[in-house]
Amino acid sequence: MSRARSTSVGSVTTIKLTPGMTASELAEQAARLPDGAVFVAGFGDVGVVLAFGPPDGSATERDLLAAVVGSLAPEDFAPGRAGSDPADG
Repeated sequence: MSRARSTSVGSVTTIKLTPGMTASELAEQAARLPDGAVFVAGFGDVGVVLAFGPPDGSATERDLLAAVVGSLAPEDFAPGRAGSDPADG
């Protein structure tokens, strides 16, 4: 079973979604978002990273990109390694 990972950098918090993740896992991660956080951006296709920031738009682009990159793991880039399905690569 896949797990969501969340990462915070500056004022940006991300939730990473992966195939096989359940709605309850997503809800658990969303419940951990800071109070008042709003959706800022989404990245990806099969593995998706959702970014949330403060409602006043004060999140910097640098914090946004750092949070998104920080949510990724080596297996996101290396088919056939650490939990990846070799048939996908």
